[in-house]
Amino acid sequence: MKFYQLFSMICCLILGSCALNIEDEEKEEEGNDDSVTQLAWSGETDKFTITSKEGVRLDDPQEAAGTAYLAFPSSSVRNTRWEFGVKLTFNPSANNYARFYLTSSTATLSNTLNGYYLQIGGAKDNVALYRQNENKSVLLASGRELMKGNNSPKLYIKVECDNNGYWTFWTRLESENEYTREKQIRDTSIQSSEYCGIYCVYTKSRCNGFTFHHIQLSNDVATTTDPDGSEEVPDNPDTPDEPDTPEDPDIPSYPEDVRNLLVFNEVMYDNATDGAEYIELYNPSDQMVSIPPFKLLRYVADESGTTQTTTTAVLEPSDGSLVINIPSHEYICFTKSVSTLIKKHKVSGETMIETTKFPRINNEGGYLAIVTNEEQPRLIDKCGYSDQIHTDKKRKQGVSLEKKSPELASAFSRNWTSSKNATGGTPGIKNSQE
Repeated sequence: MKFYQLFSMICCLILGSCALNIEDEEKEEEGNDDSVTQLAWSGETDKFTITSKEGVRLDDPQEAAGTAYLAFPSSSVRNTRWEFGVKLTFNPSANNYARFYLTSSTATLSNTLNGYYLQIGGAKDNVALYRQNENKSVLLASGRELMKGNNSPKLYIKVECDNNGYWTFWTRLESENEYTREKQIRDTSIQSSEYCGIYCVYTKSRCNGFTFHHIQLSNDVATTTDPDGSEEVPDNPDTPDEPDTPEDPDIPSYPEDVRNLLVFNEVMYDNATDGAEYIELYNPSDQMVSIPPFKLLRYVADESGTTQTTTTAVLEPSDGSLVINIPSHEYICFTKSVSTLIKKHKVSGETMIETTKFPRINNEGGYLAIVTNEEQPRLIDKCGYSDQIHTDKKRKQGVSLEKKSPELASAFSRNWTSSKNATGGTPGIKNSQE
């Protein structure tokens, strides 16, 4: 028997009943969840535990921060309903969230792909629908912040795409009796699929805190929307007369005064062979700082004393988050590889942001600046770095430059010295000098 025929038979057995009766769901929760154990999972199976009792649970044996994914074959896009449950053992954040890929052009969900996904958590405590084209994600519709303040959210999600390309999704917490229709949006940019799947982003302390269960797909969605307006929309409280248009992401703007909004606190510019470069910033204020991504500049001074910018990079989180949050008197670390820093410096990684665009910092020394990502950028902070600033003024490969006091000016070279930490640095945590 061909593989696709076998998979079709399995799907028929699994998806035969798709009624959304709450009482039926609660009865099913008490028994086994065979819907996930019978799917043809592939991907990073060593990072998950799949049982009929729990469903699919992230269980990274390395107990480290990172990403993990699983996928199963699915060609469904139009006339399709997706249903699943999610349990988290924590309140999601920009560094701990999950995606359920409704459609994907590849089984490797950590790579570039074309598809649609629902994101559970992130910068907001909500569920949101995205379209991904290659490595760029576009927010299509954002739901209510139903997980706000909830340290162990349990919820159910239902998504439908009708034959005219209208996407609708509903959510309900385990404590709620009915689903809440979140949004409806028409998007027909991607019309084919090869896989569905799960993708988790997590810090070390959340490496086993995600569970997906009762995953079901069906192809009996009624088309209730007509793009040409030739049919009347049925009088259904769950279906609006006019579908919502895409929302602009809720992105905060920079404040009027950005100088020293964040300040440099540590720089690893000459990393060890088993380490990675990074910059650490500090929030000196008494308030949470929430701003959109900003730019990192690297520049050098020429013989005439003027400066020349050699590198410009936008510090955008690799997870697609459009907001950077730094609590009062706390730290945030930017790097190209969070997992490398966690392993090297024995830190949790909860205050780190991984960005694929993190530039290489010249080992010969120079200057760094962070500026707003605006048409006319404004300076936030700047600092200098070189071997001459280190304690013994010799090359210190694998040893970062730390501020003695994060509150003092970054441009004051006497406020910088070599890290005394045994690992060579303190990314995302209090400096060894403080």
